[in-house]
Amino acid sequence: MDEDSDGLTPTEDLAVALARSSALAVFCDFDGTYSVQDVGSTLARKHLGPRRIELWSRYESGELDAWEYNIELFTGFRLPESELRAFLATIDLDPGARVLQAWCADEGASFRILSDGFDYNLNWLQQHNDVQFDFTSNHLEHVGLEGDEWSIAPGGRNPACGCGTGTCKRAIISQYRRDNPGAFCVHVGNGRVSDLCGADEADLAFAKETLADALRERKQAFEPFETLDDVVAKLTSLVADARALRAER
Repeated sequence: MDEDSDGLTPTEDLAVALARSSALAVFCDFDGTYSVQDVGSTLARKHLGPRRIELWSRYESGELDAWEYNIELFTGFRLPESELRAFLATIDLDPGARVLQAWCADEGASFRILSDGFDYNLNWLQQHNDVQFDFTSNHLEHVGLEGDEWSIAPGGRNPACGCGTGTCKRAIISQYRRDNPGAFCVHVGNGRVSDLCGADEADLAFAKETLADALRERKQAFEPFETLDDVVAKLTSLVADARALRAER
């Protein structure tokens, strides 16, 4: 691996691995990656500021894991469904979101959103933005018309992983490998808490923000990016190199 100002970047050995692979799969975080803003964090800062600060301190001390933090944060939280939808309408997609999906479709690569956020938000944002993607996430349900109450449930806890999230990305990518032997798996993300285990499990990790910081601290290889357009450019180059290697055989 090579070390530069952005961190540790993968070597040309990735092209060899991709050339030998049976399939290409791209797993992409949603909050702050496929979307510009982090839906859950932005909502919590707006409506649950003091409570969020207190609970985050308990999370950092190890008293709560990531999913337990969500449970504590959102239990008893009330918000009219119309207000949630109005808030979701302010969420922007990354400028390269559609480009990455189109690239995957053209290349015959699998594309899936992995989110430690909630399915209600993802379903609404798909319809609002006229996009469509497969995804795995936690569950959010509006359960009280008068009280405007919400219920949450995890999408896939994994006691064997230290992430402590409701939807463990390591477990999902690992299962994909078992179902598709020889696949080359890519993970794209931005967060230390929910994306680190997915980046660790992938053959190639694209990282920014706190995820990049965490991987850099661990001296673990990754490709830095700013927008998903950068991811498309780097994947395009990698696929071209892999095709050239196949042609030489």
